Amino acid sequence: MATTLETLRSEMRNITGTFPFFTGENEVGDNAVDQAIAQAITIYSRDFPRIVVESEIGDSGKYYPLTNLASWENDFSTILSIDYDASSRIGSDERPQFLSEDNGDWKYYRDASTRYFYLPNHAPSASTTLLITYSTRHTLDSTTSTLPSQHEKAVVFLAVSELASTLQFHAEKSIDPPAGASYISMRNKGSGFRTVGDHFREKYVRELGGAETVGASASREFDQRYVTGDNYMFHSFSGT
Repeated sequence: MATTLETLRSEMRNITGTFPFFTGENEVGDNAVDQAIAQAITIYSRDFPRIVVESEIGDSGKYYPLTNLASWENDFSTILSIDYDASSRIGSDERPQFLSEDNGDWKYYRDASTRYFYLPNHAPSASTTLLITYSTRHTLDSTTSTLPSQHEKAVVFLAVSELASTLQFHAEKSIDPPAGASYISMRNKGSGFRTVGDHFREKYVRELGGAETVGASASREFDQRYVTGDNYMFHSFSGT
């Protein structure tokens, strides 16, 4: 099964090659295929985000830039937990001390240029390690992939669906007022792409078991607001 961008492309073309309106003069190039793959990975990442754990060393301050986290992506990532002074407890088998956003132990904050997590009740020293668990987007390139192997087939199905939806849009956009065979051909082509898109979107959901996604539950647990209580700072994971 697909583990790199090239093999994911191949898996997609094995599927689209079975549909006449994806072949011949309508065959799409790698750029369109890669765009569909990128869209699919974004959607999948909202449904099943990549979970990363990183250490943050205290500096006796209360504000820590989110960009300190190597895989953090603004407007996508969300903090799932903060374990305070983790290094001192692991060696002594003590229970983790998770900070609670609901109780005001930590909050999101931003100024004109930077986004932070803010610790109103703590100012950890350099001897204190914070263990940050957060979500981020999956990655896929010519050599590596963070996609779980058991979900790769689902991502292929979703990428085919995204490609078909894009081609449906362009086919329907090309339809002029009724003018004989050309109009009928483009209308039928758009309908065909829509059918394929819907079919493979359903296959994506079924391949994942049709269960509630990690992202959907995370959006309910981690209500991400500014310290001031204003509008949402980050997108929630809706699982759509």
